[in-house]
Amino acid sequence: MALVVGLGAIALVTFRYDPGSGLRAACAALLVAVIVGLTLRSVLASRVRPRGVPVTRAAQPDLWQDVESIADDAGARPPDEIRITSEPNACVREDTTLLGLRSRRSYLEIGLPLVAGLTVSELRSVLAHEMGHLAESSKLRTMCYRATVSVEQTSTDLSGGVVKWLFDGYARLYKTMASAANQSLELDADAIAVKIAGKRAAITALRKTTAIEVGWREYGDEFLSMANCAERTPDVLLGFRSFLDHPPRKQDLAERAKKAIEEERPRGMHPTTARRIAAMKKLPGGNRNLDERPAWSLLREPRRTVPALEDELLIDGLGPRAPWPELGKLAGDKQASHKAAMLSSAVLQSGVPVDPALGGVLQAIHRGNGRDLVNPVLNPGLSPENVDQAAVDTLTELLGAAVVDALVRAGLAHHVHDWGGRPQVRLANGQPLDPDGLVRPAVVDPQHIPGLHRTLVGMGVPLHHKQPPAEDPEPVPSGLVSSVQVAGSRFELVVTDRGLVLVPSSASTTQRLLAGVLASARQQENEQLAELLSTPVRDLQEAEGAQWVDSRDVSSAHWEQRTGGWTLTVRLFWDDYALSTLDTEMVEVLGEDTAELELRCTPDSEERGTPYEGLGELMGARMDLDDHVS
Repeated sequence: MALVVGLGAIALVTFRYDPGSGLRAACAALLVAVIVGLTLRSVLASRVRPRGVPVTRAAQPDLWQDVESIADDAGARPPDEIRITSEPNACVREDTTLLGLRSRRSYLEIGLPLVAGLTVSELRSVLAHEMGHLAESSKLRTMCYRATVSVEQTSTDLSGGVVKWLFDGYARLYKTMASAANQSLELDADAIAVKIAGKRAAITALRKTTAIEVGWREYGDEFLSMANCAERTPDVLLGFRSFLDHPPRKQDLAERAKKAIEEERPRGMHPTTARRIAAMKKLPGGNRNLDERPAWSLLREPRRTVPALEDELLIDGLGPRAPWPELGKLAGDKQASHKAAMLSSAVLQSGVPVDPALGGVLQAIHRGNGRDLVNPVLNPGLSPENVDQAAVDTLTELLGAAVVDALVRAGLAHHVHDWGGRPQVRLANGQPLDPDGLVRPAVVDPQHIPGLHRTLVGMGVPLHHKQPPAEDPEPVPSGLVSSVQVAGSRFELVVTDRGLVLVPSSASTTQRLLAGVLASARQQENEQLAELLSTPVRDLQEAEGAQWVDSRDVSSAHWEQRTGGWTLTVRLFWDDYALSTLDTEMVEVLGEDTAELELRCTPDSEERGTPYEGLGELMGARMDLDDHVS
């Protein structure tokens, strides 16, 4: 603003002596004023949008009454909405104006994992802490907290450009200056939690919340992924509770949470959990009768309402609901069948002249062709010293799964759900079967193949069993970089676990600059990039002008990082067997069977998702790094 006033004054003074120059200076001042105005409008237009599923007062009067009672005890205004989310935490989010100086509407978000993992007293403690952020007794620090959250949200919402660069600098400075006040407010909110829920519940809730955050990720990776495989809808909340209560897991999560708390470092507005617990222990009094009921007891008719919430939050057309024992059995069967199909596909792609049935695979291993059989499905980015072990592990996994698939289809075995890990295999007589221990000795030493053959025949395994070859899996995107320059043209770079997709960029430099200033342009750009990242990769590959770099064609890659940006040079196999679909003008042909592709970041490049992590995993040992940034 001072810059605009200064330029206006210069224009006025100049006009008195030279009207022509004064008019030009006035035009310059007007242009700067417009840019500053648009910038302020963009910064101040950032809005907080509600997340999760709303819980109305009519549907859950007891929960609303409890929250309002907690807010009253905390000296805070009750939230305008209560919403259930899929995040393993709880928070109060406010839609504010003027970078947090005025609140429009507040949302209390309660994570479903907390409802599953905490008791009623512990959840009340968590909610009391969140309402404590807005306590009227410390208006100045509450306003500072609101402003910090608003600044962080605005910084996240802004896309690349000068505006984001300037605002990010301001955000870092503001958060540094406000850090002490915000940390003090966090400790005051903990004191409110102790006052309302009791010292024991507040401390236990902090520790268990850390374990829940770790456990929720593992639960999703190991068990919720089974729902897609089995095409069934699981009982998410009840399943997570069973997951947390599984004795070995419960002990492991508690130990890992303790270690995480010990190793935690202060971050921004949050003091460490260890410091918060130590401060709670010093507080006077705070004894309360504990309500040890599961937190979902605060919900009316949880057997009906919880599945409805889960359907809205997590499940999208997975199929009929199924209890976890049935879901685990179905998922185990399908996973074994899929891996058997992968074995068939690998055998056919390997070129080894053998039938992909179990008997043919055993013969190939006996002849010493085991590594050749699975070479097509090995990660091409593996370090050379790791290839042999990876081949043994992969062949063991696929062959063991094919044996299990044969037994299941013959009615001689079945899968049993196990909260300790993957579904377990049990034979018809109830005895457990370890597929890895059964086949690994013969994979490691082919001299054991005759013994394995006799064992399988004795178990009744049909050695003629095989699955149709599996199709290549759909590439899974890890993120995108918008935009990069290749052969003089701009592209959106989508990084997947199978290769790179280059989609022609439709945004000009002017549009990117406008997106950094105008909220509407920024929103439009964000929507376009979100749609691009959610589009199936096979559809992206077929888009007009799109280029595909298949990971199997990459022989090496070179990453050069300089102060001005980065350059990625990819060397490709360029022959009749190449799987990449690149226009000739996109690459530099080095010989009859080799070509190079060069990608450069642009001055306004920005990322969505985790494209650089995905790129590192995709290239693996094939990529060398050259970092010139001082």
